[in-house]
Amino acid sequence: MVIMSSQQEQGQGQGQQVIMSASSSKRRRLETEQQQQHLVALGGRYSLQCVRGRGSFAEVWEASHRRTGIKVGIKILCQATAGMPVCKVEREVRVMRLLRHPHIIRLYEAIFTDHHIYIVMELAESGQLHDYVAIQGRLPEAQARAIFQQMVAGAAYCHHNMVVHRDLKMENILLDSENRIKIVDFGFSKLFRYTKFLSKGCGSPHYAAPELHQRRKYIGPPVDVWSCGIILYGMLCGCLPFDGVNMADLRRNILRGEFRMPAFVSDDARDLICSMLIVKPEKRMNMAEVRAHRWLQPDIRPYLAMPPLDACMQQQIVDDETVEQAVTRHGFDRSSLLQSLEDGVENEATVAYNLILGKQFDAATRYLWTMIRRHRQATGAATVKTGGGGGSSSRRAPAEMQREHGESSRRQWALGGFHVLHDCPRQTMRHIAKALHELGILFYSPSCSNHHQPGRRRHRHRMVCAHFPSPFPGGVDVIPSATIIHTFLLLTTNANNNNDDALESLSAAVFFEIQVMAGEGNQDHTNYLLDLKRISGPQLPYLSICSQLASMLRPAIH
Repeated sequence: MVIMSSQQEQGQGQGQQVIMSASSSKRRRLETEQQQQHLVALGGRYSLQCVRGRGSFAEVWEASHRRTGIKVGIKILCQATAGMPVCKVEREVRVMRLLRHPHIIRLYEAIFTDHHIYIVMELAESGQLHDYVAIQGRLPEAQARAIFQQMVAGAAYCHHNMVVHRDLKMENILLDSENRIKIVDFGFSKLFRYTKFLSKGCGSPHYAAPELHQRRKYIGPPVDVWSCGIILYGMLCGCLPFDGVNMADLRRNILRGEFRMPAFVSDDARDLICSMLIVKPEKRMNMAEVRAHRWLQPDIRPYLAMPPLDACMQQQIVDDETVEQAVTRHGFDRSSLLQSLEDGVENEATVAYNLILGKQFDAATRYLWTMIRRHRQATGAATVKTGGGGGSSSRRAPAEMQREHGESSRRQWALGGFHVLHDCPRQTMRHIAKALHELGILFYSPSCSNHHQPGRRRHRHRMVCAHFPSPFPGGVDVIPSATIIHTFLLLTTNANNNNDDALESLSAAVFFEIQVMAGEGNQDHTNYLLDLKRISGPQLPYLSICSQLASMLRPAIH
């Protein structure tokens, strides 16, 4: 080492400062020029404020929507970067446009240019769950439960809409200002079918399921269940269950499926984690079983306990007050805005409208709103029209909406417009009968019963079904299903009935009808619609039955 005098050290230090100052000045100038290019590409609609994160191919900026002043996050990807997976980004945008859930990051718009791709989404101010857990050390079970309830609800919504994430990890779970989670980064996501195996290995090694490490073919959802189990372990324990000195050692540990559970983890949480981290995917819990686990039930919010919605059935919320605000305060044309919302167009006006709507109502309220509007519009209709679409609706107070959702309706339709594309109605009814039998639901077909009345039209593709929360007295093997259903329906309509025990049992039973009807088609084939209609009984168990039945029928009829 060369020993220098204080004057020499001071002179060298001054020289280094001059060089660093020139370098930083040049870097700031380049960044300013690049920002100006981004602003032009974004049409001057956003002002970039600061960088929230950087990756191999992208950087995420905190930005502000100029006309409304609402903060957003903008993911900027440079297409000129070597190895930039454009197809992966396009898939991410397609999936984000499909999914609308309170705990999945909301996409506002995507802008593609010759040099960059801009993904404008809601801003999660509090950053990654990974950093939050690292700072806290580990989370109390009540806090971990609240986060996990949200996460599995979002994952179940994805699976219900035939999307598997395949890269769930704490770095891809973001927190907003109120510590509500948002699932992000759908670059490895995939539309899947239960009848078709996936083969691509992807995701982070520490969170990847054993079948991915083995490079075996797999069905998507169990992969996400495994990753969720890793995340839950990480939140409760402050570390990950599997590690190794190198990748080969990590892979061996994951394939063995052996990990240590700290003594401070409660028995219920331990049971849930162990049921999710089972090496064989066919023995692993599915997402519906995870959501129903007893550890997750305390303090669960109503919208998190409800069955997930079909994304294609969710409609754009058109709120009169939000439209008025967009028109009077921000200068948008009313008729063009309403038409764009009706048509599902993504433009400056609809982006501003959705930003304002998101400021007025949180994501959970908007999700519940779409659920209620779907059922309210379907009430009394024989067939529910599928697809997006808008339609205006006056704003309703959340308390009023919740009261309406809790009220029972004599004729409530669900899963209307469930398309049956390939099977004939007779074959479809066989699939339905098998699924009902596996769910323990009694059913009979009016066309096959002895109760058919002369002069009335027979419904060959219709079933009347009943579900009882406890075993039926006397057993269903002794009494025919048709007799049981007719007896209980008769009790419903007989106002003078004094059989209190029967009525008490009836109050918890769910009665509904299933019917397959011909829809639109062409000369080569006819499309069919599967409709479910609640006759009587509590609403939430009925929705749960609908969800389970839809999950079981998808592999069979799609």
